[in-house]
Amino acid sequence: MDLHHLLARIVRRIGGDRRRPAGAASAEVRTLLIDPFAEDAGGEAHPAAASARRIAASCRRMQDVRTKGDLLQLLAREVEECSLRDLELMYAGFEAKVEGLPDEYRTRLLEAVRQQIFSAHHRLLVLSRSGAATAMSDPPAPALPAYCRMVAEACSAKAKEKDPKFLYLKYLLAGFTIFVLEEPAHPVGTPFPGGQIVDEWEGTYLCPVREMADDVSFALCPYCPAVQSTEPTYPEMRARREERRRRECLANYWTNYKG
Repeated sequence: MDLHHLLARIVRRIGGDRRRPAGAASAEVRTLLIDPFAEDAGGEAHPAAASARRIAASCRRMQDVRTKGDLLQLLAREVEECSLRDLELMYAGFEAKVEGLPDEYRTRLLEAVRQQIFSAHHRLLVLSRSGAATAMSDPPAPALPAYCRMVAEACSAKAKEKDPKFLYLKYLLAGFTIFVLEEPAHPVGTPFPGGQIVDEWEGTYLCPVREMADDVSFALCPYCPAVQSTEPTYPEMRARREERRRRECLANYWTNYKG
């Protein structure tokens, strides 16, 4: 048994067996993806006001940064307070929550979540330790201050139930992806119920559920650079878009051909 499955068992034993039937509601899965506050698992089961105050102070520092490089360094310092075990437990918590999903979909979903957690963590530390921050002189997106305030509010609310460190770690990794890398919070290829995915087309990130999270208090979506897709984003749609673009280019060529 690998470490991921062992940790998933531990999380279920601590929190009770939360397996759901294979026909889990699509709305519930979407909520797990777009709302870190709702998805959060693990942590000490007692109020953690001191932790919330520390997080709020860190968020105030982050919301005042002037460059992406400064933000990268602050994020790295905060993330380095967490261990690899914290990442594994965070992943195991999500894995346990989606145990009842159909195997094929669950496998693809968990691969995207691994990227969202472990790949983002690796990229953040590599960038910060390589000295790349000194060259990142562009300002972060204007939504950063609002994002930081939202994170502080979410962690303060979570602290009334338990230690918000896992929730904070999720927001730190997402903040790096969104505001430093300017990539969507969920990696390209993340599958949503129904088969549509987060996609990229001609430099624009497309999300099939972007507009569904506007009324969710602690969602990542309002700050994500992905836009709501105007047509389905099933995996096979890329080939159709490429064929459509090829036909448009050919039509434009013959329209403007002067030979």
